[in-house]
Amino acid sequence: MRKLWVILLSLGLIVAFAMPAAAVDVKFSGQYYAFGAYVDNPSLLDKGEQPAPVSANAGGFANAGAWGPDGTNGTTRDSRSMRGPYAWYAQRLRTNIEFQVVEGLKLVTRFDALEKHWGDQSWAGGTGETQSRTQTPAGVGGATAKAQENLEWERAYLDFNVPFGKFQIGYMQFLMWGTDFLNTPLSAGGIRYFYSQGPWMAVAAVEKRAEYVGLNKANIGIANDADKDVYDLGVTYKLKNGEVGLLYQYNRNSASKWQERNGYLTQLMGVFPYTKLTFGKFFIEAEGVYGWGDLRSYESTAATASVGQPTGGVNINAPAQNVSVSALGAFVHAKYDWKPAYFGAQFVYLSGDDMSDSDKVSGSIASALQANYGFNRALILWNSDYGDNLGQMYGNIAPASARNPRTGSFTTSYVFMDNVWFYQLYAGFKPTPKMDFKVAISMANADKKPKSDVGATGTLGWYTGAAVREFTSSKYGTELDLTGSYKIYDNLTYMVGFGYLWTGDYFKGYDSNATVKDNYLLTHRITLNF
Repeated sequence: MRKLWVILLSLGLIVAFAMPAAAVDVKFSGQYYAFGAYVDNPSLLDKGEQPAPVSANAGGFANAGAWGPDGTNGTTRDSRSMRGPYAWYAQRLRTNIEFQVVEGLKLVTRFDALEKHWGDQSWAGGTGETQSRTQTPAGVGGATAKAQENLEWERAYLDFNVPFGKFQIGYMQFLMWGTDFLNTPLSAGGIRYFYSQGPWMAVAAVEKRAEYVGLNKANIGIANDADKDVYDLGVTYKLKNGEVGLLYQYNRNSASKWQERNGYLTQLMGVFPYTKLTFGKFFIEAEGVYGWGDLRSYESTAATASVGQPTGGVNINAPAQNVSVSALGAFVHAKYDWKPAYFGAQFVYLSGDDMSDSDKVSGSIASALQANYGFNRALILWNSDYGDNLGQMYGNIAPASARNPRTGSFTTSYVFMDNVWFYQLYAGFKPTPKMDFKVAISMANADKKPKSDVGATGTLGWYTGAAVREFTSSKYGTELDLTGSYKIYDNLTYMVGFGYLWTGDYFKGYDSNATVKDNYLLTHRITLNF
C-alpha cells in the first residue's frame, strides 16, 4: 500500500510541475506582403548605354564593357549595369511568436520565410525547387548564394519582469530610438534593462554587433579578441501631450586592432535628443544627433600603419594617422490633420565629410553605423525596397568612388540616407476611413560634394598622391511621389504608387560632361497584418 501511495504522490508531483508548462499561452502575430514594381531607368543614364570607358582618375571605368547585363559579377542585379527598364515581384512572410510562460515572463521569437523575388531559382540551382535548404548547394550562385532563403530565424529573447524593472536578453531589435530618424530594425544579441517610475522610464543596454578574433579565426593566438559592441543609456519622460527623451550611445569596434601589428581602434559616441508633441490637430516630432570620437586611433602614430592606411601612392610608408569624428544631424516633421485632408512638411540634415583635413571627419558616417535603413521618405531616393532590389543608384559614379574612402559610407543613393539636406512637402486626402491618397514633393542636396581624396581640389591627395577630384554638383534631384491605398479588410491593405525622379547632376560624379536622365517607378503592394 505504501508503494502505491508513493507512486500516486510521484504522479501528482509530476502533474503539478507539468501544469505550468502546459498552460503556456502562445500568441502569433506578423505580416505578409507581396509587391510588384517597374523601374524605367535604374541606371539614371541614357538607356542602352554604358558609361564612357575612361581612366580611373577621370572618375569612370577602365573597362566599362566588363559589366555584364545582370550585374557586376554576372549574377547580382545592380543599377550600375542595368541600361533598361526592370520589373519584378517579391514577397515576405514575417511571423512573431510569443510564449507567455507565466505573468511577467515570456519568450519572444521572430522568423522570416520566403523572402525572395518570385521566380528566383538561383538559390536552388535553377531546378525550380522550393523546399528549405540547410546549406548552400556547392557551385550554386558562388559566394553570393543564400543559405536560408526560405526560413530565417532573426529573434529569440527572454522578456521578464523583476521587482526593480524589466530585462530583455537574447537576439532582439536594436537601433530603434525616439522617432524613426536614424532607425534601423537590426537584430543583434544583447541585454536590455528598463526601469519605470511614473512618467519616467530609463533604459540601459549592451549589444554585440560582431565578434572577431583579429580579422579571422586563423589569427587565434596571435591577435587580440576583436569585437564590435554598442552601449546605450537613455531616459524618456511622458508628457500630457507627448513625450521627450535623451539617449547616450557608445560604439566600440576593435576589429582592426592587432596585437602584433599597428592597428587602430574605433570609438564613437553620440547623444540623441527627441520630442513628440500633439496640439489638437497639429503634430510635431523632432530628433537631433551629435556624434564625436575616434574613427581611427592607432596603437602608435610613430610606426607605419598595418591597416586603414593607403596600400599605394606616395604615403604608403607614412606614419599612422589618427582620425577624429565630429558630426551633426537633425530631423523635423510637422503634420496638420484637417480631416478628411491632411498636410505636412519634413526636413532632414546629416552632415557630410568635407575631407579638408587628414585627421578629421565631419560627417558621412550614417551608413557606416547602419543608421537610417528603412527611413523611407520617398519611393526612389534612399528607399530600402528600391535599394534592396536594385542596389545602389550610381548614375555616372564609378564603383571605386561609391564610398567615402575613410568612413566607408555610400556616396551613391542607397538604403542609408546620409550627407544630405532633404526637404519634403506632402498633402493627403481620406474620402473614407478606408481610402487614403497622398502626394509628396521632395528636394535633396548633398551637404558636402564627395572628393576622391583628402585635400583641396586639384592638389595632391593625402592617401593616393594623385590630384584630388570633387563631384561636379551637390544636387541629388527632385522627386514627386503619388500613392493611394485602400483597406480591403481592416488588416488587409492594397497600395499603388508612382514616383518620378528629376535626376540631379550629383550623379554625374566627377565628370561634368556626363549626361544623366530622369527615372520613374510604378509599384503596387498588398499587405496583411495579423
